[in-house]
Amino acid sequence: EAIKSATSITQTLSGELANAQRNLLAIAAAGGNSNAGNPLVSQLSNGPLTHLHEMPEAHLDPTKELARMIAEKKYEEAFTSALHRSDVSIVSWLCSQVNLQGILSMKPCPLNQGVLLALFQQLACDINKETSRKLVWMTDVAVAIIPSDPTIAMHVVPIFRQVSQIVDHLQSMSTTSASETASIRVLKFVINSVLNCK
Repeated sequence: EAIKSATSITQTLSGELANAQRNLLAIAAAGGNSNAGNPLVSQLSNGPLTHLHEMPEAHLDPTKELARMIAEKKYEEAFTSALHRSDVSIVSWLCSQVNLQGILSMKPCPLNQGVLLALFQQLACDINKETSRKLVWMTDVAVAIIPSDPTIAMHVVPIFRQVSQIVDHLQSMSTTSASETASIRVLKFVINSVLNCK
């Protein structure tokens, strides 16, 4: 009964996160507008990623196009494209194909703050799959988020609170392993640090 209840609440919260995702992606695109030469940014601002739908192989298997972007070190394009699909399995695949911690430690970080916040949010949407990996990725991303950044400042607290609730429910489930519990503690520390400084 407790697991059913936690699952139900997690699904409700995940639905709320998914609804907020579209707004956040618009912010991510706006945050990258300083890069006028980036065609992906203008396409995101003007609507769906039409160029992906023009290529049948990319439409059928988005990982091919994403792999090409990674090979060309177009990390922000790749993550924005994956996030725009609102398919957590694609986002997880992309995270597994790159050294996410390495990308996040680059100066300057190749991912803008809107993309980072959207990534943090979307990984939480389906945290019951690949839980251990997602907890590590989410912690790395959360550390890279700058809450005071004007492009995301008003969205940081509500998103971090929603993710915190999802993580709390995950922690309360009997199926959570000891290593996952340890990762949750680290993630919660980062989340609480952000919420306390706002």
